[in-house]
Amino acid sequence: MLATFLAFIACEEPIDKPIQSEQTNQIVVEGLITSENVSHLIRISHPYKIQQGIAEPVSGASVTIKENNNVYMLTEQPMGSGKYYTPAFRAITGKAYELLIQYQGKEYTARDSTAPVEPLPPIQYYPVNGTYSLDFQTFGNNPNYINHEISWHNTPACTGTPCSEKVVFYDLKTIDIHEIYKPKKEAFYFPLGATITRVKYSVSPAYKLFLRSMLSETQWRGGVFDVQRANVLTNLRDGAIGFFASCTVVSDTTVVK
Repeated sequence: MLATFLAFIACEEPIDKPIQSEQTNQIVVEGLITSENVSHLIRISHPYKIQQGIAEPVSGASVTIKENNNVYMLTEQPMGSGKYYTPAFRAITGKAYELLIQYQGKEYTARDSTAPVEPLPPIQYYPVNGTYSLDFQTFGNNPNYINHEISWHNTPACTGTPCSEKVVFYDLKTIDIHEIYKPKKEAFYFPLGATITRVKYSVSPAYKLFLRSMLSETQWRGGVFDVQRANVLTNLRDGAIGFFASCTVVSDTTVVK
């Protein structure tokens, strides 16, 4: 009886029904400021109309970032791109930053606090049939993620393009069954002499919830245990979606030997 029941609930039937897109004026915000003294990017667009489509940029918005009495006015560059850049400044650990977007008579706000970042752990990689692969290990006590920019342009192994790759390792300090049993990803290998630049980002409590919900809807889906589909969490108010984050970062560079 149990086997019959399991076989019944496991059946799936394809549904060939066109998906009707709805034109809305909702905006999507992708914003990240860090402790680096650079011009930070806030990208604003409309939701995709079709899967794997092109996001329509939101142009002509007024965008500012505030921290106590400090106000940073952002400039859209180039015009029509939906990419808004701050003047160069650093996000300071322990400070709270507020994003304000004014667009077509509406205001959207978001707020995040800059958490401290722990030192980078020693980089780990191991040989595989004449190439190398990264060995990811959790480290420290605070949630974080590490962005790995790997390039082998200046090695004999670069016989075409691209000769680079980006790999992100998330360590959110959570225990999620759908993360433990997530689908396996194709292994990535790089040659001797490759340069690996790592940037580690701190993660505030709100940013952690956003990343966890984003991963649940993307990289962690399709495994043995799945979660009910839902919209990714946001810290944007008044109808916008996406996330505005403030992070402390540390970085290093390693040449594979």
